[in-house]
Amino acid sequence: MARYYITALAIVGCAYSAAAKSFMRRPDTREEVEASLLAELAGTFRPSATKTHIISLETELRPMYNAVPQEADGSLRHTVVRYVLHRMFAKRGWFIRGLEPGTGGNEKKNTTSGDSLQDLQEWVPSFLQGFLEQLAGGRGISLRELAVLAATLEDLIHKETINRLEVAFNALELPVDKKVDEEHIVEVLEVFMMIYLLGERPFTVKGRQDVQRAHKVFAKKVKDWTEVQEWMHGVREKVFPGGAALDFESMGRVVEEIGANYGTYNKKECGSLKSELMSAESKKAGRITLADFYKKGKEGVFELNEKIDYLRTLGAIDESDPKQPHVIISNYVGSRPNCLLASKFYVVCCTNECEDLMGKLENSIAGEMASPEQILDLVSSFSTPTVVAPRKISSTLTQRLQGIAQSNGGQVPLHGRLFAQWMHHAFPRECPFPHEDLANPQTPDEWMKETGQKLKASDEEIMSHISKLNSESPKGEEAREHHSFAENELPWSNNESLLSPFSRSSGQTAKPRSSLKSMAVFALLFSMASGFVWATKPYLSGADFRKPLPQGGDTSVNFVKNECKMA
Repeated sequence: MARYYITALAIVGCAYSAAAKSFMRRPDTREEVEASLLAELAGTFRPSATKTHIISLETELRPMYNAVPQEADGSLRHTVVRYVLHRMFAKRGWFIRGLEPGTGGNEKKNTTSGDSLQDLQEWVPSFLQGFLEQLAGGRGISLRELAVLAATLEDLIHKETINRLEVAFNALELPVDKKVDEEHIVEVLEVFMMIYLLGERPFTVKGRQDVQRAHKVFAKKVKDWTEVQEWMHGVREKVFPGGAALDFESMGRVVEEIGANYGTYNKKECGSLKSELMSAESKKAGRITLADFYKKGKEGVFELNEKIDYLRTLGAIDESDPKQPHVIISNYVGSRPNCLLASKFYVVCCTNECEDLMGKLENSIAGEMASPEQILDLVSSFSTPTVVAPRKISSTLTQRLQGIAQSNGGQVPLHGRLFAQWMHHAFPRECPFPHEDLANPQTPDEWMKETGQKLKASDEEIMSHISKLNSESPKGEEAREHHSFAENELPWSNNESLLSPFSRSSGQTAKPRSSLKSMAVFALLFSMASGFVWATKPYLSGADFRKPLPQGGDTSVNFVKNECKMA
């Protein structure tokens, strides 16, 4: 979890800042950044290198692609593409910066703040997607193009990972053109993991002695460092069993696997946080009173001390009873304070447990709408660690689902706010509550900078809430016996917000996209790969971004239209 790395990161990231020069530089112009990214996108179309992987990504994306709202030609519009890609990467625990709900408008404002989410890394997904849409004549994105976008983002992350491996070799003063033995493999992986946990903070330590000092800091300050090392070496053994010497390329495969699976390791910590909160669950399902939340922070192993204003910004507060605010457990566990900034392109967060449930629905329904009867039949068979199946869905929930259908011609939109709210009521400890105002995924630093407030509640604020605790009120298992009582009903609002309100109707036949048009786009992108100069290759290796954010994304599109005479 992010909060446990803060002290170690501050020490390692700052103490050695003068030890060596940074290996990175910032890009000079917006055009250079665009050229770099477009070369990356074009490179994804190289059949000999990526065709198999693109097909595998299509297979992974197809169930969700078939279930979300589509345009008349079967493509996906901008907001739906972002939604699908966000969910695909979130299954790995990766929250791609710029794809999160509440981010990623088509235009980004200029900013001089290097540590704001409104920065260049967050602009990358929008630019790549917008460029591909414009090449396709303003149409939406096909399944193949969606897979290409996913592969391109993966490739950007891959380049960052390989750069970090190079930094690890450099820190240990090891040549990258020779194999490393078991002893050095262990050292390289441990340095890589320190770099990974530092996220965007530069790792400029060089020389075995300084590396050993940095390692001691991590061993002392990161509470689960021993477990992290054991897990990491387990990944290496899985990829290359036997303890043989490895070359740089093989080491690259190992560290890629570490980055791809760290979200899985993080599940243990996420589960511990959820269990800690669940032990004081109130009479309102999936919630803990703010007073008990702060008390847990005082007595337990987790620092539960965020100001109510910040919790409100995160969408983690239920104030339906103003006299007794509650923290929504699923919303809080998945929120930004519990994420690790592990990359310039993504943060590692606790996975949304509702994702598995939605995936089952989408696989079974294979469409954006379903009848209440079909949904009830499926959902009643779903079990989770806190819900036993089969079960009978309550009459209240049944009526609410039917009400959603009545407002939509007898069918329930699966990707709207009302159905997400219904799923929260059906699985209050797994599915987040969807607030009417989209929650803002601000980092603690961003929120403090914007509001001028301190993130942590003062001792006086915390104690004022704790002093109001009712010691006789049931908690945890005992409180769950009260969840069905009318006075403990969870809040419900009839305000709807659909993912794509202009989707094609269920009875309309999708018009296939012109294969000739798609082939022309693919060929154009492929030809562009040799024409774009990697002026900003250091960016893909992890440049420092302190310049204003690029505004649009049409410079290179205009270039293509002018140079290639594209209509």
